[in-house]
Amino acid sequence: MTTDLRMRPIAYLNSEYPSLSHTFIEREVRHLRDLGVDVRTFSVRRVSAKSAPGETNAAAAAATVALQDGTLSTVMSMLVAAATRPAGFIRAIVASQRLSPGGLAARLRHAAYAAQGAILARHLRRMGVEHVHVHMANNGAAIAMMACEVDPDLSYSLSIHGSAEFFHVDSWTLAPKVERAEFVRCISHFCKAQVMTWTDPDAWRRFHLVRCGIDPRAFVPRPEREPGPLRLLTVGRLHPIKGYNVLLEACRLLADRRVPFELVMVGDGPMMSRLGEAVDRLGLGGHVTFAGGVPQERIQSHFDRADAMVVSSFMEGVPVVLMEAMAKELGVIATRVGGIGELVSHGESGWLVDAGSAESLADGIRRYAANPEVCRTHGRQGRRRVIELHDIRESATAMAQLFRGRVADREQERKAA
Repeated sequence: MTTDLRMRPIAYLNSEYPSLSHTFIEREVRHLRDLGVDVRTFSVRRVSAKSAPGETNAAAAAATVALQDGTLSTVMSMLVAAATRPAGFIRAIVASQRLSPGGLAARLRHAAYAAQGAILARHLRRMGVEHVHVHMANNGAAIAMMACEVDPDLSYSLSIHGSAEFFHVDSWTLAPKVERAEFVRCISHFCKAQVMTWTDPDAWRRFHLVRCGIDPRAFVPRPEREPGPLRLLTVGRLHPIKGYNVLLEACRLLADRRVPFELVMVGDGPMMSRLGEAVDRLGLGGHVTFAGGVPQERIQSHFDRADAMVVSSFMEGVPVVLMEAMAKELGVIATRVGGIGELVSHGESGWLVDAGSAESLADGIRRYAANPEVCRTHGRQGRRRVIELHDIRESATAMAQLFRGRVADREQERKAA
């Protein structure tokens, strides 16, 4: 077996790939390929047109294998797997039930993961792939585990981001997925510490800090603009965890105090109608605009029109969209949660504020409105911070080294066997 990953492909598996909310995964895949790593992409379910707008995502979707590709195809693949690897298929069924939390629904769902693991294993063997990498410890990680039960020559690794994994430690069975993995990439010190909290110390040596990244060459500083109201931008799924109700309350405080500002909210999600109602109720129609979901090709136009990025979340890992905004030299007002403090230095590259506090958010925004030069200075410092810690070329190189190290380790194991 060669130790050159250019000769042996690896797989990336995610619940939905490519996804508008996970553009950083598609970006990582592209840069790994630039380094000579042959990456084959898999998605648990076929990506919807709404989830993958834009030319880049459309091309990635077309080159991705979906495991859920119709009932008939799934059943046929399961039968083939059961017939060709009966012992492995039985192991996967047994392992799926050990992994599953209690309850009939969870057990049936995990039995389905075993079936999808058998389908994945069959695809991987046909492609000559022996290792699969999964972002997040969700259903994709369970399916990768089951594929390794079906075919013991396979292995998998994980990228853990938070915060979802840390809210669902038991129902997502975080510990066994992490402890079974060949290695675990943690995207921040905060993330690594959280994973260590829930796992056996014997597994910690396989945990590696590799930050997510962007290409600073693609996110150049925004152009100068004419003086005017402070232009705020927030980008994210319209979900309760993002704290957007609190942000709108902060906007109401700013409006009451006659602070000149505009807020553009980019994103879609289950809270769209409720947030729209809140804007009307708070009398913010002249201040707040909803832009809806925006593909990667168009997001920079919003950065270029903004002065500062607002992150009002109750919990985060390290938002990639915040790295993008900082690379564009936007100021930052962000809650001090999760790994955000590892990216934003309070008073140097932005303002860190209290989560859940409309007053604290409003105060951070007011500081920029009162002193635009501080906002610009923070923006310049922020770009330097992103270049230092979050260059995708460095991140992809670190991931390639982990994959190559995994190949070397497996080769030594086989020689010793």
